[in-house]
Amino acid sequence: MQTNGLQNFYALRDLNPPACPIPTNIELVDNVETAFSIETEKLKVRFYLDGINCTACVWLLEKLPDYCTDVESARVDIAEGTIEVVRKSTGSFSRIAHRLSQFGYRPHLLRDDETAIGLQIRERRKNLIRIGVAGAATGNIMILAVSIYSGANGTLGQQFQWLTALLALPVLTFCAWPFYVSAYSAIRMRHLNLDVPIVIAIGAGIITSCNALIHHTGAIYFDSLSMLVFLLLGSRFLLKSIQDRHLRALNIEDDLLSSTVCRIGHENKSENVNSTLLSSGDLIEINSGQLVPIDGFVESGTGSISRAILTGESEAIPISIGMLIEAGSQKIYGDWRLRVLNTPGKTRLAKVLRDTEAAAANKSKIVQFSDVAAQYFIGFVLLAAVAIVLFHIESQPAEGFSRALALVIVTCPCVFGIAIPLSMGFAIRNAARNGIIIKNSDAIEKIWDAKSIFFDKTATLTTGEMAVTKADASSPLDHRIALSLEKNQRHPVARALNNYFSAKKIVDVSMEQVTVLPDGGVSGSFAGNRYAIRSFTNTPEGDPTSPSAVRSSIGLFKNDELTSTYVLCDQTRNEARDILEWFRAKHFTPCLLSGDRKAIVESFAQDLGFAATSTFSGMSAENKAVVIRRSGPGTVMIGDGANDAPALAAASVGIAMHGSLDTSLRTADIYLTRPHLEGIRELFEIAWTAKRAIRRNLFFSAGFNIIAGLLAAVGLMTPLWAAVFMPLSSSIVLLSALASGRQRRSQERFL
Repeated sequence: MQTNGLQNFYALRDLNPPACPIPTNIELVDNVETAFSIETEKLKVRFYLDGINCTACVWLLEKLPDYCTDVESARVDIAEGTIEVVRKSTGSFSRIAHRLSQFGYRPHLLRDDETAIGLQIRERRKNLIRIGVAGAATGNIMILAVSIYSGANGTLGQQFQWLTALLALPVLTFCAWPFYVSAYSAIRMRHLNLDVPIVIAIGAGIITSCNALIHHTGAIYFDSLSMLVFLLLGSRFLLKSIQDRHLRALNIEDDLLSSTVCRIGHENKSENVNSTLLSSGDLIEINSGQLVPIDGFVESGTGSISRAILTGESEAIPISIGMLIEAGSQKIYGDWRLRVLNTPGKTRLAKVLRDTEAAAANKSKIVQFSDVAAQYFIGFVLLAAVAIVLFHIESQPAEGFSRALALVIVTCPCVFGIAIPLSMGFAIRNAARNGIIIKNSDAIEKIWDAKSIFFDKTATLTTGEMAVTKADASSPLDHRIALSLEKNQRHPVARALNNYFSAKKIVDVSMEQVTVLPDGGVSGSFAGNRYAIRSFTNTPEGDPTSPSAVRSSIGLFKNDELTSTYVLCDQTRNEARDILEWFRAKHFTPCLLSGDRKAIVESFAQDLGFAATSTFSGMSAENKAVVIRRSGPGTVMIGDGANDAPALAAASVGIAMHGSLDTSLRTADIYLTRPHLEGIRELFEIAWTAKRAIRRNLFFSAGFNIIAGLLAAVGLMTPLWAAVFMPLSSSIVLLSALASGRQRRSQERFL
């Protein structure tokens, strides 16, 4: 969208959210199937939840099946603030909603086609009101505190102290309420989050201050507590805004299908619009080479399309008026207009991409590790804070409390909770922008551990399209007869021969009784003779002009006597040598798997530099899978999504370069929408960039927390300074993750 100058589209949408009549009363969930016309077979709904602030909330909510027997599974989208709940067949959505409410998150039902934007804006406004109240009250409290610290005492001093307590009341109740709810829910579920130690500290400060206020002894902390709440609310709002903005960026459907099209309006006036704004009945035009972003019928014009992403067949298909064009087809050439059939989200490809996006959002092992690490980190910090309080409880209780509070605030597991998932999310998004669809985020992590790279030959290292490289005919009539036999056939050999004859401007003859032979080939009658065209083996295999690409030799037979020969080659991709050299430079040993005959495969392997021990010929799909399993973990298989399904499934990472998108993603982990080997290099570089970002953030976070934690523990950092440095460190980690996400978009995006 940025390429097309539409980067502000979503910002405008957020400012003008659609009307969303969503019930907020939990009682309405009792008959959710009736209220929302949800198919009961799905047993799945989405709720928007008020109060999701951090990944600790995500961790707790995704444990919902452990605390509610009605739930089969739960998946949280932290950017959207939603939870997708799959209930058991005997479960109740009403009980699930009540359980979520007990967790401290008010649930709001969402239909399948509804977004949570309106609810998010409403919650954002609530948070802004809390920040405003806290800021106003804290500002006045600090004015009074200056007078108290300057020496105001006696009756005036006591009045100022009571006035300070009165102003702090809304800050420590209404404004701090989200902290109390979050901490209570965590403790109730026997779980730790960042709000638990903060609430303990606030509670201790309130008790100490009230005791000092009533008995006129000791220090009063209402000013510090109010400032702390204000700073925490502000920093969390800032971080949540950054987090929402960038984690929501994981939208494979938009990255692949969103584009600018020309919409034809009244009086044939045209305007450029984003495809996401199209409606049923719109008349549009798209550019050559562009993916069709929506289903529609051809209204007028001529041309051709490729349905490679949908069917795996790259052959150009001529269009006709009234023909249905599905989203995901690619315009090859022509001047034609399309009448939009439905909205963008209802196409078959959009559904496949949404399912893929949901799978990609599943947590990889490193993200699961980050969740667990964050829990242990919070527990360790809380124990350290208790130890500091106990150490100073007799000599300097106020100082011990201040140091412990500063330690709790300044040490933040942001790198575990946000930066790691953000880096993984950006890797998936950058891949999608380059036409690489990743089904599961685990695939990125497995690429880091890749050891062996296996390539299929046909349609992977070769184009998959055969071409005639040598033709020996006894007479010009033989070419005409061969064309007449093959002109209506659809297999690759026929396409290669037809392309050759078309380039030579050969004209066919009137062939009779054309029949497809059971063992392959075609036969027919002409001028009283029986002709057949089929493969043969009684001539040398090989073409001196292209020894590595030879696929087969085809012969034309007249009354069973060979009269003409055609040598067909599956052409090596231009970029094959470069990508293999790149892998070797990265200390991989590429291996070749092929079902072709040994002589052909060995010649091909030698030409591309494969070692003899890394070349396997005559392999069936099942045998390829056996070889990959024997290689152990860390294997990457690059092949055809349909023909190499067993091998792709057996590999640690399966990458499909050919075949339909939905079929390929059933067995492969990754699908390339453009059959170009450069996409493999881009995929590995994106994965390695994410790994470097995660390592960089881990080192920074560890160093910051150690240094800041020590400063807090020895009393060199006050709680207020801790509240300032905490969001600063988190912002640096986030910016580091964002920097790793700014990958270039391929100039050949889907061509």
